Amino acid sequence: MTIRRPSKENLRDLSDRYFLDLTESELEDYSTLVNGVIETYDVLDQYPDPSRELVSAIRQVGPRPEPVDDPYNGIVRTCSVRSSESISGPLSGKKIGIKDTISVAGIPMTCASRLLYDYTPDIDATVVKRLIRAGGEITHILSTDDFGFAGVGHTSTYGPAKNPIDPEYHPGGSSSGSAIAVATDIVDLALGGDQGGSIRIPAAWTGTVGLKPSHGLIPYTGIAGFDLTIDHVGPMTKTVSDCALLLTVLAGKDETCCDPRQPDDFKPQNYYSELESGVEGLKIGVVEEGFNHPDVSSAEVDDTVRSAANYFKKLGAKVENISIPFHRRGPAIWTALAIEGATDNLYRGGFIYQTKGLYNPRFMTHMLRAIQTNGSDFSPTTKLGLLVGHYMREQYQGAFYARAQNMSRELTSEYNHALENYDILLMPTTPQKAHSIQPSVDNDRLTYVNNALNMIHNTAPFDLSGHPSISVPCRNVSDLPIGLMLTGRWMDDATVLRVANAYMNS
Repeated sequence: MTIRRPSKENLRDLSDRYFLDLTESELEDYSTLVNGVIETYDVLDQYPDPSRELVSAIRQVGPRPEPVDDPYNGIVRTCSVRSSESISGPLSGKKIGIKDTISVAGIPMTCASRLLYDYTPDIDATVVKRLIRAGGEITHILSTDDFGFAGVGHTSTYGPAKNPIDPEYHPGGSSSGSAIAVATDIVDLALGGDQGGSIRIPAAWTGTVGLKPSHGLIPYTGIAGFDLTIDHVGPMTKTVSDCALLLTVLAGKDETCCDPRQPDDFKPQNYYSELESGVEGLKIGVVEEGFNHPDVSSAEVDDTVRSAANYFKKLGAKVENISIPFHRRGPAIWTALAIEGATDNLYRGGFIYQTKGLYNPRFMTHMLRAIQTNGSDFSPTTKLGLLVGHYMREQYQGAFYARAQNMSRELTSEYNHALENYDILLMPTTPQKAHSIQPSVDNDRLTYVNNALNMIHNTAPFDLSGHPSISVPCRNVSDLPIGLMLTGRWMDDATVLRVANAYMNS
């Protein structure tokens, strides 16, 4: 007997919690029946969990850098993970940084949270395998907002991140460290994650390039997520060409494990073939609802992005103002879906039941035990999400999550309809420039939390719809960067990259 058996008190508690109303006589019978079923778990416990093949690599764990070596606080730790074989691949000689939510066997992963301080993965995420097999070397694990629950870069347990353009401001989040490392040449290429804008927001605020690829284009296997329907991982780089390079390496079906985020039948595009083709003859729709968001939009941002739209006319594109009223509903839909989805995900140990994807029992056990013993160490923004998520699930039985998923399909349909007539949708990445350094949570908790997600109005809707969406820096900006966001048809990331490249290189 290897599995602990429940006592009658355990069963009585379960009966009360789940409204079974078992009588004392029933509890006696079910005690015998339950113990009989658990005997099958004893059998299961005798077999080893199927192993996941590790890529052949030299793995060295480095330290967390001293503040003088990391002035913008973007690095969780240094490391060196590279192929143990001599490889001449597309990423040979490239230093690569990855967000601290991506599993690398033998390298600690914390999701920038105290809850995972002592967790070290024993698997490689699929993207990690592809990076190494392409000749790249992973040299840095990069900071994020605590479990990704913010868009500013201020909630990491390692302390707030600073913007390399001006350290009096934040770099954006949650993939803050990835943006910092690229902007300051710590790495050549980086990976970020995007559930509500977490690649594009820091790209916009640091003047770098960030692509949220089509949903399912890059396998998400081995990465801590929010919700299967909005999880994305993608490139963060200095140039669109480097973005295309990294996407070429990462895109495609997971060859070793089913990722339920990926469609059954798709083929990656050639992301280089038309990169230099320009925009002559393409149609760009400037989405009016992407501008002038009440209370958060900056007139300077709106005006600068409209000027960028007009610049495409000089490059030969047809540019027209269009209206997609449903776009304004996106943040409300996203909030219900992301909060309840992420709450359920966290409280299942970071994994969602009833899929064919890879499960990681070690991570699940570690995560749930950490919640039970140290749940108070969640960041203030994560605590808010968990309070709302649990309340809405318990009071309304998941009805609003269900409605959000249904409305998400309608939102996707509206974008698809617009993209029948236009090749690209254009709007600001964020309604405002980078936030100034936020007050500490102890000084002003309300401001600290309220500002955490007030920039996702344009980014989050495309996590719901899954369309490829890139942020590139606007031209002719004198101080803090302004992001220009370009969005295309699902699985047509090549056109998005082509248009972004034309803007940046013209």
